[in-house]
Amino acid sequence: MKHNKPLLITSLLALLATPIAFAGDDANGSGSGEGGSTNGETVGDTQTATIIVPEVSLIDVTNTVSATLTAPTDAGDNFATVAVTEATNYAISANNDAANPNQTRKIVATSTNVPLGWKFGITMAAPTASGASAGEVFLTNGVTSVDTVTGIKNVANHGLALGINVGPEDAATMPSYTGAGGQAVTIVYTITADQ
Repeated sequence: MKHNKPLLITSLLALLATPIAFAGDDANGSGSGEGGSTNGETVGDTQTATIIVPEVSLIDVTNTVSATLTAPTDAGDNFATVAVTEATNYAISANNDAANPNQTRKIVATSTNVPLGWKFGITMAAPTASGASAGEVFLTNGVTSVDTVTGIKNVANHGLALGINVGPEDAATMPSYTGAGGQAVTIVYTITADQ
């Protein structure tokens, strides 16, 4: 039998030059197993994604509110508690530590300049995703810090209800008077760790 030696040699060289793919190797040669199951190994590969998310702790309240108390006309009576004139609400954006999924935050209202005999009743609705309203809580000359919403996790909400009432500290204590110019009281709302 006569063989065509040049054709046979060319065929053998072409065969030897072709890369050989083994089952379990991927196209990049990482040997990670995407090509199929080998020796009982699981088919697939993993990827690690490192994501950076900054901490956010933002709260925005209606900035300026006002109220006028009407003087009682009968001796022994006190002022009636009134709501502030303006429609009030708040917005919140806050997140917690990804490494601590059980962590929660709270909103705290503080004031250090409530005059003697005054009482501010504050009611804040909880965000829709998480949290619980404390109901109406009161700032006075002697109570300078109150928790308004607790149990907050990761939230972002606009237009949440914020109610503010102003009146006497109790039925027997008359609020200090201000004169026609009024008295500015600063209430600070902060987001802090829930204890």
